[in-house]
Amino acid sequence: MSVSQNLPNVTICFSRGRLLMLFVGCLVLTLLSSALAFTWQQGKTITTFDVSVCYVAAVFFGLATWRMLWRLLSSKTPIVFISRSGIRDTRLRDETIAWSAVRKILIREQRTQSFVVLKLDPIVARRFSGSLLKRALSLTNKALGDDCVIVNASGLTMDVKTLFETCKQYWGVGRPEQPEEVVPATEPQPETEAVG
Repeated sequence: MSVSQNLPNVTICFSRGRLLMLFVGCLVLTLLSSALAFTWQQGKTITTFDVSVCYVAAVFFGLATWRMLWRLLSSKTPIVFISRSGIRDTRLRDETIAWSAVRKILIREQRTQSFVVLKLDPIVARRFSGSLLKRALSLTNKALGDDCVIVNASGLTMDVKTLFETCKQYWGVGRPEQPEEVVPATEPQPETEAVG
């Protein structure tokens, strides 16, 4: 049995513990913003701007609370799929990226967050350029290059380092054999005879 046959398919879901912490945090911030917005209206030295900020914060954190609740309820649904043939992140696109299209796998850090970067062939990268998430992260992608896809491990059951090592392992097995760099052989030069 070869090494590639021993590798099982890996599915990665959202972490229920992390999502529960985020849900509770968003809920507390929503309630705090709402309480401040409604009680500040009765204060005499509070400006309209302060009340408006509290209303905006209440709406923002309220939407974040609903999003975390939705993710918490659907946390058993796998998000990232890794197999011998490729990797699929349903947050980006419901399409598998073949390991043969991946040129390099890196870990990048931006501020305090780490993520896995897949450098792709330009032809394959164009298929992922139209997604909403890709456009939202365009500034990051410009710094990393246009031919890359970001797989974010925050909120997942697998941390960034383990995700990186898993991707490297499957990438090494799943891509076709790369020929060794062949140095072009120099053609033998015809010998010139000395005339003497």
